[in-house]
Amino acid sequence: MAQIPYKIYLDESELPQAWYNLRADMKNKPAPLLNPATHQPMTFDELRPVFCDELVRQELDDTTPYFDIPGEILDFYKMYRPSPLIHAEFLEKALGTPAKIYYKFEGNNTSGSHKLNSA
Repeated sequence: MAQIPYKIYLDESELPQAWYNLRADMKNKPAPLLNPATHQPMTFDELRPVFCDELVRQELDDTTPYFDIPGEILDFYKMYRPSPLIHAEFLEKALGTPAKIYYKFEGNNTSGSHKLNSA
């Protein structure tokens, strides 16, 4: 069996160009966000005070599999990336899953701000 590397560093040219929308591939979609006052699904206008318009569109979209990452955000990502993908071998063993699980540690951002991760 081939050994899977513990850490994987992507070259700058290999950085993702789009965010993946997991809900687009889910057979059973999660329940919609509910307005705490009305207990009805949140509307675009109700979410606008909390998120910018583009994030509201993404939040309410259950069908689009990928959202392009804006060029300005990609430029900021390159400032403190690449951060490695870490192979979570012990979690795989604890879960007893054949799936390969990876995570990213974003704590190495020298700016001290993690707002770039929620652009």
